[in-house]
Amino acid sequence: MIASGFSWMRLVPSLSDKNLLELVLGQTEIVNILGETYTAANNGETFMIVHAWLSCLLIVAFAFMARAGIAAVRKRKGIEGFFGEEKLTFRTAAEVYVGGLLDTLDGLLDGRDSKMFAPLIGSLFLYILVCNIQGIFPGFLPPTDNINTNVGMAIIIFCVFLWVGLARDAKGFLAHMFGPMLLLGPFLFVIEAVGLIIRPVSLSLRLTGNIFGDHTVFTVMSGLVPVVIPSIFLGLAIFVSLVQAYVFSLLSTIYISLSVPHHDSHD
Repeated sequence: MIASGFSWMRLVPSLSDKNLLELVLGQTEIVNILGETYTAANNGETFMIVHAWLSCLLIVAFAFMARAGIAAVRKRKGIEGFFGEEKLTFRTAAEVYVGGLLDTLDGLLDGRDSKMFAPLIGSLFLYILVCNIQGIFPGFLPPTDNINTNVGMAIIIFCVFLWVGLARDAKGFLAHMFGPMLLLGPFLFVIEAVGLIIRPVSLSLRLTGNIFGDHTVFTVMSGLVPVVIPSIFLGLAIFVSLVQAYVFSLLSTIYISLSVPHHDSHD
């Protein structure tokens, strides 16, 4: 069932691709026009929307639990408010994660920029990781093995890249794309523009290919050899899920850092 794309959402009575489209689009007329065509073309991939929202709900729940832990600590009096927990809690997990995130961003961005983009990159990493991890549980589909999910995230990073470059130093951003020679400016601009378009495409294809391949191998091997071997591929699936979330977030940070003005490079 897992290898064939089974989802527990298919067991919900009266829940179908057309119903999900109606819920998402909110327009019955549009659903009537697109419903059959979309369902036939995507073969039930609309259920990915439910799994994507499930990832969002899990992250929001984790954030609320961590926030509640921080609020409880702030109520302590005196020096006890600075004491760490003796065991792993939502608060300590969030503190470790945020600390590691800021340390990573500080190596690529300035202090102000690292704090500015930390919510975006941190949320992106958690969302991709939770989506990837869903693929190791029976009856759950990883939304990141669907190109539509990854293209949406890549477009957001692309828009942030353009916004930062044009808002911070539009003249320098465009001058960099035209290059140092006026005669070759139009030619270099086309090359740079193609390079900019390739970035979100490569982000999407890399994540989709790796997660789809990893999920397929895991499910096939689980069906062929149901004992011992799936445990090895389960560990590999968790490792790949973590690495791909890190790679996507790291490359996104690098792309954003390239659009931030570096005055030393203009001197």
